[in-house]
Amino acid sequence: MTPEISRRTLFTGFAAATALALAGCATDSAGDASGSGSAGAASAADAAAAGERVSLGAVTPAVGALAGSTAVTLSGAGFDGDSAVASVSFGSEPAASFTVVDDSTITLTTPASFNFAVGAVPVTVVLADGTQVVADAAYAYEVQTPVDAQMQYAFTYWQDYNLAEWGQFPDNDCGNFVNQTMLQRGWEQNADWYSDYVATGDYSYSWIRGNQMDAYYASRPDTTRYEFSDRSQLKIGDVVMFDWDPQNDNGVDHTMMISKVTTNADGSISIAMVGHTLDATYRDLDNAVTVEKPGGTAHFWSIA
Repeated sequence: MTPEISRRTLFTGFAAATALALAGCATDSAGDASGSGSAGAASAADAAAAGERVSLGAVTPAVGALAGSTAVTLSGAGFDGDSAVASVSFGSEPAASFTVVDDSTITLTTPASFNFAVGAVPVTVVLADGTQVVADAAYAYEVQTPVDAQMQYAFTYWQDYNLAEWGQFPDNDCGNFVNQTMLQRGWEQNADWYSDYVATGDYSYSWIRGNQMDAYYASRPDTTRYEFSDRSQLKIGDVVMFDWDPQNDNGVDHTMMISKVTTNADGSISIAMVGHTLDATYRDLDNAVTVEKPGGTAHFWSIA
């Protein structure tokens, strides 16, 4: 692989809406002292009333996987009223979609924990008028799956390298890092794919070199290759193989792992990645092959 240069409310409805209303009134010099006809005051009252009508209860289950995709039910009141629910977030991360089942029930699939951090986060419901209702520490993320273990490792060592166990291949550590995370996911070293670099200096080319690593991944029964246009098939923990200069037909130049998959409002899908050499946690795929490396492309190995 060729070298690269190394490189977050309790309910705020009444207070916030009132402050906004007052600010609006202050600019309306024609308004009378009683506030009659004040659109700002009316908006504040509406927001406060909406917040009082909506309340949050339990999240079931209350614990889920770091990588998200846990089906949960949010109980409460006022979900199916005049103030429609606009979004639901876990910590800083919005749920990609949710369903208001009835006045007291919302169902959804959790997003991944930001930075794949373990611990409790608030659950926030935002109404169409901007009012927020929050249940503090209502949901907890923990390591539950092999992908959780893989991504927790990646976000622990993406910048503070695990030198004691794995060392560093100067200016070319991307494969070394991705393969370390695959061990956390449950893969085992073998005669075709291994590294004993720290202890003996020995390693297989499939551990550090792009084309040999690509061939090894292709040989496994638990991997599926996808092309650049197949991103709807991709998920957190899958592996990205970059070819910065496909016209030269020299194969893989760089590798990273998918850390986030986002379906945008227009239906397009954005991919973010974590990896070494150019140390990053949420590097944008499209930016990488247009702005950073114009003309580049990539394919992917989806891991079962």
